[in-house]
Amino acid sequence: MSVREIGSEAICEQLPGALRQWLTLERFHLHRPDLFQCTADHPDFDPRYLPQHAQVARLPCFFVPARNVYAFGSQRHDQILAPIASYASPEWVLFPVHPSALDHYREFLRKVGARDVSDEGIHIWALPTSSTRTLLAWCDGRPDTATFVKTSLHSRIFGERRVLRANAARSVGLSTMMVDERSQLPPALCCLQESFAFCARQSPHAGAIMRSIPPEFFDDRRRVVPMFALLGGSGARTPMLRTILERSSDPPLQFVHDVLCEPFARLWIELSLRSGWVLEAHGQDLMLEFTSDLAFTGRFFYRDFEGLQVDWDLRNAFRRSRPPRLPHDWAWREAYEGWEGDRFSASVWYKWRVSLLQYLHLVLHETETSLCEWQRQGLVRGSPCREDEVTMMFSRCMFAAIERTLGVHVGPAFNIYRSLNRFLILLAKVRRSVLDAELRG
Repeated sequence: MSVREIGSEAICEQLPGALRQWLTLERFHLHRPDLFQCTADHPDFDPRYLPQHAQVARLPCFFVPARNVYAFGSQRHDQILAPIASYASPEWVLFPVHPSALDHYREFLRKVGARDVSDEGIHIWALPTSSTRTLLAWCDGRPDTATFVKTSLHSRIFGERRVLRANAARSVGLSTMMVDERSQLPPALCCLQESFAFCARQSPHAGAIMRSIPPEFFDDRRRVVPMFALLGGSGARTPMLRTILERSSDPPLQFVHDVLCEPFARLWIELSLRSGWVLEAHGQDLMLEFTSDLAFTGRFFYRDFEGLQVDWDLRNAFRRSRPPRLPHDWAWREAYEGWEGDRFSASVWYKWRVSLLQYLHLVLHETETSLCEWQRQGLVRGSPCREDEVTMMFSRCMFAAIERTLGVHVGPAFNIYRSLNRFLILLAKVRRSVLDAELRG
């Protein structure tokens, strides 16, 4: 198969309207893409594979003998590319390859005797999402088979973007755990399950992760909006936050409080100090659910279990069940303790810090900056947004969430964004009191 087999944009019409709307946000409402798409520094990467430039194209896929891959989870117990699963067997694994990386796989595919699925009459279309290496893929004429395929990129344009063996195992292991305890988690959280992943045995940094698409993405009565799309867009692509504010009589900061601050503060505290889950809380991994007329439903969608962190000591204290075996758990620190190669990452303090800094800076501070600029240009009504007003609003919500969720008085509130370490010290004391109370009980 050639690297580039471009199809007509009309092929996208095979997908339901709601999913096409979501793809438009993913591809054309990126917020400040220049910060993570460093094409000038890495001219080896073809910019036509970036989401805002890409066209629908054939996804190179191969049947690879199962003995030649490390496989985690199951490719047959989910709706992942269902017609292909009927061709697969315990002896064969469906192996998708990012088109830009095909040359890196040719020797491996030749050695293992891989079969190109297109030679067997199976045609799979794909478009990149905001992450570039994660593709929305579906079998020709079968929109019900749509799934996300997280592939390995071999360009350094985005940093380390290969699917490593430990990360593939981690994604499936943590996804399985979270799905199994869904009834114990806050109803405001929905996750995109990652039920199957694999890496080539001869090259354990080259593989893929399959991520299912929730039914809400196909529902015309709902709009799932990536957080970055609230601020991203230019020209004819109006940022979603401005569109929402134009349809609402509420002032901008009311939306910020009711959607980005209060519900997320409550969710973060409940997950981190009741369940031991620490989200990778930036605008790409978090998505918001709205009704068709853009009223917030109160639900957040989370994707990418590779970045999810865990407070294992808290989970043990709360007797949160853990499977007797997790994929790759013989290398526990590498796969599950923290970020590989980071000696501080096993610390829950460090995990909290990364999560909160991502949300405070990449979501809230950017929202405040955008609101100030739009108000200056006369694009958004209301009184001017003051410096640190949004992050202080979130900080008050965090203090209130601790008191309401845990029954611990921690006031008066201060700006977490400007005094993050101070807040983390306070949070560690709260965690210690919660653990002590649980152990005494």
